[in-house]
Amino acid sequence: MNMTWNLDSLYPSFESEKLKADRQLLGQLIIDLKAWAEGNLKREGVSVAAIEDFLRLYNDYKSVYVCLLAYAELTLSADSNCEQAMNLADDIEQVSSEIAGVAAGFKRWISTCDHLDELIDSSPYLLQHQFYLNELLLQSRYVLNEDVEVAIAQMQSTGSKAWGRLYMETASSTLADVMVKGESKQATLAELRSMAYENNAALRKAAYEAEAEACSRIAGVCAACMNGISGEALTIYGMRGYQSSLEKVLVASRMDSETLSAMLAALQESLPAFHTYYQKKAELLGHSTKLPFYDIFAPIGEESMKISYEDAQKTIVSSFATFSEELANLAQKAFDQRWIDAEPKAGKGGFGLCIDIFPIGESRIMTQFTGNAIDISILAHELGHAYHSSCLAHETMLNTDYPIPIAETASIFCETIVNQALIASSAKKEAHLILERSISDAGYYLVDFYARYLFELKLYEKRALGPLPVQELNELMIACMKEAYGESIATDTIHPYMWMNKAGYFMAGYEFMNFPYSFGLLFSKGLYAEYLKQGKDFASKYRAFLSDTSNLDIVELAKTMDIDVHSIDFWRGALKLIETDIEAFISTT
Repeated sequence: MNMTWNLDSLYPSFESEKLKADRQLLGQLIIDLKAWAEGNLKREGVSVAAIEDFLRLYNDYKSVYVCLLAYAELTLSADSNCEQAMNLADDIEQVSSEIAGVAAGFKRWISTCDHLDELIDSSPYLLQHQFYLNELLLQSRYVLNEDVEVAIAQMQSTGSKAWGRLYMETASSTLADVMVKGESKQATLAELRSMAYENNAALRKAAYEAEAEACSRIAGVCAACMNGISGEALTIYGMRGYQSSLEKVLVASRMDSETLSAMLAALQESLPAFHTYYQKKAELLGHSTKLPFYDIFAPIGEESMKISYEDAQKTIVSSFATFSEELANLAQKAFDQRWIDAEPKAGKGGFGLCIDIFPIGESRIMTQFTGNAIDISILAHELGHAYHSSCLAHETMLNTDYPIPIAETASIFCETIVNQALIASSAKKEAHLILERSISDAGYYLVDFYARYLFELKLYEKRALGPLPVQELNELMIACMKEAYGESIATDTIHPYMWMNKAGYFMAGYEFMNFPYSFGLLFSKGLYAEYLKQGKDFASKYRAFLSDTSNLDIVELAKTMDIDVHSIDFWRGALKLIETDIEAFISTT
């Protein structure tokens, strides 16, 4: 079964006439947008016709831009050394930086209109973009003048984005020696991390130590990348008037601090339950004291067979079918039409990825499929993103943006569907092992990501005073891991380079890619509980919920499902579901 994706529906090659035509069209749309700005932004008054013209031009521009950049980024994700992809990405980002001034000017321009609501009400096209326009009004308070925005966008292409690509290239091409079945093998960092889920205890420990050794070799480069990216973020967000990088992320996520505080307070209360689980896991794995960190994701039970990619596909599609045929059909389409690149190889990113390509109504998914049980969860997770985007296929490009915490809700909801379907269809012993894996996954999204949230908070505090050397980054990471995991793990086994194996830290503009996953897990738990109550009828409500995600903030979106995200009791209820699973696992082991 083919495990590589096909990008032909985007472009057949970098030399294709289709790509050349789109690149030319992009240039013309940039000229048209700049001409619109010249003809409108200096005039007094805001008119319906002028706003409509901008939105139509900007929709067209975004549609072409997304296709070109997706082709470059997808190619780079699978092959970090592809010079053609690097050149295209640099070219697209450079020429598109000119639009930063137009976009900033438009935001400032509509913010001068004291009767925007009346204008929107008078135009069906503006009504279609009402939420988008109101979002721009909110963002206008953080916008600098046009020349500065253009300068920032141009400098980022050789600043934070270049640092991010350097990290990706370095991390994806680094190899280390590890003994596998008695033979020395060179493995990528992604392959080494996947070995944390192997049944063989010696292999888990060896891979973990090999990863730490490999990370030590590239730590200096990665620290430079992190300092460059975080330093630029502090400077730019400070110039724009954000109180912190976290505030910027909350605004971009359409999420208020009250929601985050309620969720984190409930999560902190629940940590002892996870600590109890890790202590039990240490006992089951034969450790006399605490759980070594290299065994944090170890499977419990007898050695299991590897899972084939074909079997993973069948498992996911059949599990999705228990929820809705539409979801199952989307997954089958993704496999059949080769939307997925799952083949492990050097030079490929060691993370799950889904890029939605709205102009062609498709997505592309990347994983490193090694045949472990976790690989099914990763595939289900990324397919959840693809299904989410399919629910927005009726929207214009400007109406397809949705907050990351909700994006992670959709993906983790699909993980939950697969896990629960497997538990329901498995024998008692197998179901018990799947339950443990589900708890382990929850610990990853909650305990581990809480540690990474704490790390990023402190990173930005310290980075404001100057660059952090490798040793300080190591110490900071270990301290945050200890705070989250408490006394349940052997802290002397935490390798100090954990900050290097989260790509989110190195993605410019995507700060705090941690708490959205915790939100997604817990919110999806609440939704899944409703599904269990309502049965098949819930699938249509869930689809409507996903269709609303680009046009509502998180508080209002949650209300459509009768959820109050400001209430700590909602988050406690979601966490109680996991705590109940932990209790069941411990009592039956």
